[in-house]
Amino acid sequence: MIGKRIGSRPTADAEYGHETGIGTAALPAGAEELRLRAQQLSFREQLERNHFLLERVHAASVRLIQSLDLGDVHEAIGDIVANLIGSEEVAIFHYQPADQSLSVAWSWGVEEDALQPLTSGAGMIGRAVQQGVSQFRDRQPDSALFPHENNLTACVVLKSSREIVGVLAIFGLLPQKNHLEWVDFELLKFLQTYAAVAIQFQKLQP
Repeated sequence: MIGKRIGSRPTADAEYGHETGIGTAALPAGAEELRLRAQQLSFREQLERNHFLLERVHAASVRLIQSLDLGDVHEAIGDIVANLIGSEEVAIFHYQPADQSLSVAWSWGVEEDALQPLTSGAGMIGRAVQQGVSQFRDRQPDSALFPHENNLTACVVLKSSREIVGVLAIFGLLPQKNHLEWVDFELLKFLQTYAAVAIQFQKLQP
């Protein structure tokens, strides 16, 4: 298509009476083609990125819904983090607003000794609860980190209707993964709400 348009330019040049204007006249048309092509690629990339995210959100929602019947909500959250985000070191803390306490509800791949300091509410996990906002290691100043947070990647606050249910702590990532990516952050936003809803549902079961 680009070649065809460039080839049609001499007729237009003749109308303007330019003998040497072929290259000059072709540049705007070629530049416009490149601009449109770049715009198309940008739109395609956006659609592909959204499709990739929607696939992961769909898989996560299916697993959470299954857990409501199976009664394994905590395990389901761990599966989602392992398979869709890339970490096999996960812990879920329940939060009691009455006394503002944290307790370990479930963990996988993390030693219990590494979890106990987090129940004190110091550091990232405390900020997540106090601010109601998830905290990420790469967004924290080094001076704000405690020694027991060396291997902590994220503290995702789990809340439903502004009620904080708990915190999802993600520790080390898989060896092939260096850091959280945009799709991981978006998926964690999904878990922030719907993992909390699933936990509340499970708590109401006899």
